[in-house]
Amino acid sequence: MKTVLIAHNYYKTSFASMSYHLANYLCEEGFRIIFISKDPYFTSPKEKRIGKGKLILYSWPKTIKSTSFKDFVFCLKLVKKYTPEVVIGHHNGAITSVIVSKLILKKRVKTADYHHVCTNSFLQDHTGPRWKINFFLFRKKLLYNLFCNWVICPSLKATEDVKNNFNFQNTSLIPNPLPDRFKGFSHQLRYEKIIIGYLGRIVPCKNVLWLVDQFISYKASNPKTKIVLEIAGDGFQKEELIEKIGGNSCITYKGNLTYNQVDDFINSLNFTIIPSTADNLPTVVTESLMLSVPPLVSKNIGSIDYLNNKKDSLFFNVSDEKDLRNTFETIEKLTEKDYQTLCKQARATYLRHFTMGQYFETMKKFIVNK
Repeated sequence: MKTVLIAHNYYKTSFASMSYHLANYLCEEGFRIIFISKDPYFTSPKEKRIGKGKLILYSWPKTIKSTSFKDFVFCLKLVKKYTPEVVIGHHNGAITSVIVSKLILKKRVKTADYHHVCTNSFLQDHTGPRWKINFFLFRKKLLYNLFCNWVICPSLKATEDVKNNFNFQNTSLIPNPLPDRFKGFSHQLRYEKIIIGYLGRIVPCKNVLWLVDQFISYKASNPKTKIVLEIAGDGFQKEELIEKIGGNSCITYKGNLTYNQVDDFINSLNFTIIPSTADNLPTVVTESLMLSVPPLVSKNIGSIDYLNNKKDSLFFNVSDEKDLRNTFETIEKLTEKDYQTLCKQARATYLRHFTMGQYFETMKKFIVNK
């Protein structure tokens, strides 16, 4: 029975669901999965028989970052006990699990980290001391080059980032999937009101403040526009966002949403919008495609490599203010038939690239061949 160690969050919903479902699928296929979950937190190990395999759940000694000496000792004991043949790490969980596994098992284990955050996004969103930022990037470079056999990249943008900024060449392009939550909801273009929604963090790389400025400018020159803007999310630019919106009746800030509110929010929209200046593979783009809501996307995000401009989505250039204005004008001129085609093709793109079944098969081959 091949043993795989996964360090992530063991959640059935949320972005981390990819690891939850992968772990259960691999167990069904006869693998033994050691899953170290940061959240939810397990106070004691839990063992389950699933299909032909076995799932063993653990949590790190502390609920905070898993990079303390105590975490390394904990992981050392697990690695010696179970001797995993493959280790897959996400975020902070990768640092401890990948390093310890490689130091102890050497060539007997194949290790991988997920490259979730691209360098440009990280640099824009972190305003701490420069030495601290440089240390983080240097630490990641060491992790990749000394302890990883490969790095999994959800987009070509991530692949380029790993190769160019971390000098690591052994990457694998595997898009992040989502479990299908589509319930056949039919979207219609409301001619009295077209709702565009942003969902995500309110931080510099997401470019939400710029979006609001551009929309206010467009509204001023097109007072009869049918477009309204809804924004949901949280982040350290939230207060600045609220101040910028002011009393504008065409922009609504809905605050932070729980994950079980995400689908209702997206289903209430005609379009989602992602105005990022730098981004890897925003989950909201995949959610939007899954729910058959066409996304309006910045050309600076990794998702565009899976999309088709004017077929399942609309692209715009954030460095050209006229381009977003043109996108708004295009939306207002759409016929119901045009809009339904966009919706249908958005859903088709999800089915083509982002389903769990495709991810399972890809990861199984990936693990077996490594």
